Amino acid sequence: MKKFFYCLIVLFIVLGSFTPVYAKNSEGKQEGIHWYEEGLFDGLNNNKNESASMSYQEYSVVLSHLFGVDEKEVIQKTQEATNENVNLRSAIKRGTAKIIIAEFLPNQLEETLNQWEGSDKPLKRKDLLQLVDSFVDAYYNDAGEFEGQEVKGDAWINASGVTISGSTIDGDLVIASGKGIRLNEVTVSGTVYINEEIQNQVSTVNSDLNHIFVYDASEKASDWSLVWNDEFLANEIDSDKWTYDIGNWIVDENGQGVAAGWGNDEKEYYTDSSENSYTEDGHLVIKAKKEEEPITDEFGRYDHTSAKLKTKGLFSKKYGKFEAKMKLPEGQGFWPAFWMMPEDDVYGPWPTSGEIDIMEAAGGDTSNIGGAIHYGEEWPNNTYTAKDYHFSEGEDFTDYHTYSVEWEPGEIRWYVDGELYQTLNDWFSKGTNQGDQYAYPAPFDQEFYMILNLAVGGWYGGDPDETTEFPGKMEVDYVRVYELTGRDYREPVEPVVEEETLPEDAKQPLEDGNFIYDQNYEKEITVVDSPEKTLDPTYWNFLKLPNFQGKGNLTIEDVDGENFAKTEITNPGNAQWSLQQIQKLPVLKGHTYKVSFDAKSNTTRNIMTKVSGGAERGYANYSGEKTMGLTENLQSYDYTFTFKQDTDLAARLEFNLGGNGTAPVWIGNVRVEDITDQVGEDTSKPALGDGNLIYNGTFDQGDMTRLNYWELTSQNDADASVVVPETSRKAEITVEKEGQKPGDILFSQGGIPLAENQEYELTFDANASESRNIQVEVVSEDGSVQYFSEEAVSLTKEVAEHTLEFQLPEELSGEVGQLRFLLGGENGDVTLDNIRMIQTSVIVAPINFQNGDFSQGMEPWESYIHFDASADVTVVDEELKIAIENAGNQTWSVLAEQPGLSFSKGAAYTLSFDAKSTLARDIEVTLENAAYTRYLSENVSLNEDMEHYEFEFEMVKDDVTSLKFLMGQVADAHDIYIDNVKVEVK
Repeated sequence: MKKFFYCLIVLFIVLGSFTPVYAKNSEGKQEGIHWYEEGLFDGLNNNKNESASMSYQEYSVVLSHLFGVDEKEVIQKTQEATNENVNLRSAIKRGTAKIIIAEFLPNQLEETLNQWEGSDKPLKRKDLLQLVDSFVDAYYNDAGEFEGQEVKGDAWINASGVTISGSTIDGDLVIASGKGIRLNEVTVSGTVYINEEIQNQVSTVNSDLNHIFVYDASEKASDWSLVWNDEFLANEIDSDKWTYDIGNWIVDENGQGVAAGWGNDEKEYYTDSSENSYTEDGHLVIKAKKEEEPITDEFGRYDHTSAKLKTKGLFSKKYGKFEAKMKLPEGQGFWPAFWMMPEDDVYGPWPTSGEIDIMEAAGGDTSNIGGAIHYGEEWPNNTYTAKDYHFSEGEDFTDYHTYSVEWEPGEIRWYVDGELYQTLNDWFSKGTNQGDQYAYPAPFDQEFYMILNLAVGGWYGGDPDETTEFPGKMEVDYVRVYELTGRDYREPVEPVVEEETLPEDAKQPLEDGNFIYDQNYEKEITVVDSPEKTLDPTYWNFLKLPNFQGKGNLTIEDVDGENFAKTEITNPGNAQWSLQQIQKLPVLKGHTYKVSFDAKSNTTRNIMTKVSGGAERGYANYSGEKTMGLTENLQSYDYTFTFKQDTDLAARLEFNLGGNGTAPVWIGNVRVEDITDQVGEDTSKPALGDGNLIYNGTFDQGDMTRLNYWELTSQNDADASVVVPETSRKAEITVEKEGQKPGDILFSQGGIPLAENQEYELTFDANASESRNIQVEVVSEDGSVQYFSEEAVSLTKEVAEHTLEFQLPEELSGEVGQLRFLLGGENGDVTLDNIRMIQTSVIVAPINFQNGDFSQGMEPWESYIHFDASADVTVVDEELKIAIENAGNQTWSVLAEQPGLSFSKGAAYTLSFDAKSTLARDIEVTLENAAYTRYLSENVSLNEDMEHYEFEFEMVKDDVTSLKFLMGQVADAHDIYIDNVKVEVK
């Protein structure tokens, strides 16, 4: 495009220099000339020649008509730009002319004007002509419908009521002013520039617009450049930019249900229907509806529908600015969100690979929104950091506001309408089978995609109630993504934990080190049963907030001569936090704490406990959620955690007793102690969860060198260096001087636990800058005894996987050893990755399975009945009988299990049992650990005849698991019988 010079067509007409190509309407009539005749040049002296200077007045007339603004506004901007009261009849200088027109053009179109920058020469009419070697090919300056246009260049729209149909524009299109502008089956090869003031006056139908840029001429050049956007101008949602999540459940790769309510206890069923999401007047609308008839699927029934749009698989980005302008619905139970998830779970399941919440809001409180990141270890040992933004008085989220994050390496910043309210740069990620955290800034160093959704119900703001008005609408004006081009992205700086001490004005530990006051429950407990009530900052609180529908009472009862808090539950509510016992306490960044308590119930049931932040911290999870299985016998429980977030002097110890049946809970002898000084550095290196004996063999863990646990040494005048680039995450060893022998350069890891006479397999990927050999060996910790050696591993330039198998001697000189790569004696740099050593000979641990014939009653079996179900689990005639009146909504609403079963990696097992049901139905049989990782999952069809079932499986890791029979999700009353359960080594 010849940049801004559309506006100068008028001068050509004045001078008679050429005949412009006007757009024609559907009747073939030439449009535009009458527009000029009707006052475009009012105020201009048309008798001047080409060499005449232009006055401020003449220049203002041209701009006012071209940009569709009042001439007074042009004069005002002229005076503002020149910072003085100008004489409108005086000649305008070229430098000043450049400044003034820049007030109306997008800065992307100003480049051609740079030659005028700072010029004191008068602006002459011929100056404009000399800058233009062509003119606008189509100029739409009056209302009408224009069909079949083939524009070989650029076009300009400057009028209301313009409709262009079945046309192509081989260039850019500028829409400077007007209302009711419609593009129907129009293709634009360049950029469509739309004045921000009229962006919602433009609509498109079946058009290919390549790239749309909505400009605010008053904005100056920014460090951020637009790279992706959706202005929602089309008559339907762009399937090249957005796809959908469907349903209510998170499912696995086999379509099996993993978690209801998208893991958040949400109540809606997401659809891709135009009833729940559509475009209207330049906006995306996501509508949450209450259905007259419930929506059903294989998992349950849902009274509400809504939509969840995402760019996964279509657009994702690492680092940048992500923003959306939207207004949100008011109403208890609405949960709108604009957030981001990783395109690939590089670091593992949620939230080890991260989550960025740009904006989320609870419809019951329109005065604030929240921004957060989720990270840490795999659920339920996850954590997050969050902060709320509070709107100014008289404002709330039901009006349009712009929500954004600026994400750079090692820092994320949150904004509302350009106002910064949160900056975070401290987080971590740790997988289940690794010895250290992933190197910072993981997990926020990968590509993320965007999500827009409107949930109904869930943990963030509770469920809808009788005050909630449906439908609720989340209206999005635009979504835009920018790249940082005005400067380099910041370099990430690894967080450093500085030693902190407890301030004198903070809650202090008691003489015995306990931060929990009134351990014996002698003081009155504060009951918080409405949002207006606040927690006692020092002593115990009992929460039963109406939003979550929990009902119960806390009383003090003697248990074995000591006071215990007994919570009697009449309604468990809709969430674990429907009923809570809480005491506040301080926690310091970098300190390690131990939580301990005694508890019981009158049956088997779970409770969840954690240390968290309060509302001002977005209820951030500090310790990870700890689920404790209670029985009718009083037991002691404890857990430790290291606090990695900013010091919180008002943290909360929570016992979450809701959402899990009406069985009462007794809690006593509660202690929280700072054990930082008691925690020494753990130098032991037991086999990781997947059996790997090598720590950080993938070179992505530890500090930002990504070389933790590894050492490179040289001797005898050899020299080498090693780095792990952030992009490759491989150990790249540069050999400066090769030395005389292979052992002159050693790349090694020590502390490897070894077992005598056992078989091992070592695998690794390697290549070299040129063909060469390396040597690999396993030696004693001091290097004096060689247990295994492979003297010639051949490397080429191509990456190849190498596998070495060996058996250790019957007698070892020590319990730990070293793995060494000997890289000396030959030229060639070496790259190593994916190093693993596993013990292949299987040592099978005792399974600990008991009482499969139920001859000893329920011992050690346990049962769980969710609050949405009703059932009785007993042993009758040495058979397990499950009398189900209502099986609830989830497979796990009714279950029987035997916990604490130890299985060994690589061992093969057989599970068998007999079962029947008075009602033909399916049940699910699983073997899963405390994090709900399943090693066996089988659907079993039962009928009224007792039948035998048998399954074989092999364990992929050493783990302690529970055998579970899941018997929920069937409406009619019936009985299930289970007997002769056996778990045996094959």
